[in-house]
Amino acid sequence: MAREGVGAAMAPAAAEVRYGIVGVGMMGREHLHNLAHLAGEVEREQSVRVCVTCLADPHPESLLLGLRLAAELGLPPPQTFSGHRELLDSGLCDAVVVSSPNMTHSEILMDIIGYAKPHHVLVEKPLCTTVQDCEKVIEAAKHRPDILVQVGLEYRYMPPVAKLIDIVKSGTLGQVRMVAIREHRFPFLVKVKNWNRFNYNSGGTLVEKCCHFFDLIRLFADANPVRVMASGAIDVNHKDEVYDGKVPDIIDNAYVIVEFDNGCRGMLDLCMFAEGSKNEQEISVVGDTGKGEAFVPEGVVRVGKRAGGRDGVVTVKAEDERIKYGEWFTMKL
Repeated sequence: MAREGVGAAMAPAAAEVRYGIVGVGMMGREHLHNLAHLAGEVEREQSVRVCVTCLADPHPESLLLGLRLAAELGLPPPQTFSGHRELLDSGLCDAVVVSSPNMTHSEILMDIIGYAKPHHVLVEKPLCTTVQDCEKVIEAAKHRPDILVQVGLEYRYMPPVAKLIDIVKSGTLGQVRMVAIREHRFPFLVKVKNWNRFNYNSGGTLVEKCCHFFDLIRLFADANPVRVMASGAIDVNHKDEVYDGKVPDIIDNAYVIVEFDNGCRGMLDLCMFAEGSKNEQEISVVGDTGKGEAFVPEGVVRVGKRAGGRDGVVTVKAEDERIKYGEWFTMKL
């Protein structure tokens, strides 16, 4: 019989993954919130210790809000830094979440990827604000097989969208011919210094907000785009705002059509002054044998076959038992 405490002493120590967050605004604090939940779940289920060890942000108020949230969540106080380079030099983290303003992504990512010590990276969408910067980051990442760089395109993993993706991949709808996504929602939220009010900071509305939907359209089409047609305007939002003598130049509505090399077509219908909507996103995928729809945040998926007509349409509530904490997303909506 083993003596008391010997078995515990011989048990392997739990592996530890230390996270740092660069940019502790609204999205950075959402990641902090999620990592706190993940820490508890992973520790109980996989004997892995997850901890947030450091935060970086040049804005003192954001750092303070991050520390307050960590305390509310019962986390040990993370160490704070005014910049990402100081965070990297600290040696306190193994993985970095980049949730800073869009225009900072390129420089921060290149510094992380080029750093001698490897750090895995989750960067909030968009990867960068220009094609050239995206290509530069992708090329740099190819030379670092020891790290993983992932873009946070979360819509792929929302239960109704994930369910629709599975339906399309199963062949239930046949060959996909048309994809239509309608996003009718509220205006852009307030950010630090309202950086998201200008195209040169965000990449523009269709980059900042709609990269989610172009990603989904391409995923459903399973092809590469060959032609794009678009029309957009600044009709309602932010027209009475002035920052350093400049009026915001981001569009608040648009129609975009994308044609793909397999003949499929996709369409985005965007309106940023449509608070009176039941669903923020309505996604339709039509194949040559059927149609599927997903509704967010209602969490409903509808599927029908041409042969069954309207009476054959099935409605299901899309749920994922692995998602145990959904209040933060609900609060954002």
